[in-house]
Amino acid sequence: MWAYEILNKIKIWYGTVKSNDDNIKGKAILGIQCVYVDLITGNKTTTEQHCGDLSNKDIEVKELELKDNDYFNKCYLDFDFGVTHLKLTTFKGESIELGVEKDDTKKTVDINIEKEPQILHIFYGHWDKYCLRALGFKYISKKNFILVNLMGILRLRHLFQINEEERKKWEEEKRILEEKKKKWEKLCKKYIIK
Repeated sequence: MWAYEILNKIKIWYGTVKSNDDNIKGKAILGIQCVYVDLITGNKTTTEQHCGDLSNKDIEVKELELKDNDYFNKCYLDFDFGVTHLKLTTFKGESIELGVEKDDTKKTVDINIEKEPQILHIFYGHWDKYCLRALGFKYISKKNFILVNLMGILRLRHLFQINEEERKKWEEEKRILEEKKKKWEKLCKKYIIK
């Protein structure tokens, strides 16, 4: 579920659009790729490269990997025939930016609704063989994100508070170690070839 994942790294391609269409001229964001971290398992998921043609020689690539519980919170876009400028900023002041900012087409998406911090969470959009045509994202409030990710711990704590017998089962370290040993021996017997 996307609520248990957080955007950890982003990679953006920018350059001249390779096209036979006279309406498509100049440079644009050619593609985007993201890495998400599952907060439960720690596993990283890298998306495919959502890119147009990357065969021109003037392609510029930038990456930003987040550290120390940072998160993306603002997005700036310019567009014409596709996305021509993209800037993402983080809560701790890091940023990644490619393209040329234009005042007449600039769109700033500030997702800190009603002063409550929001986390830019999952990207989606549309790209074709030329460039990135549209970009959107899902977001979640920081408070809800933390609550969702702590829900399992809070449920377990509540269970231990109301069920003394269950709590004692988990407190008996020797018994837990014995159960683990039995499970390990059972697995060994199952997979050892005689």
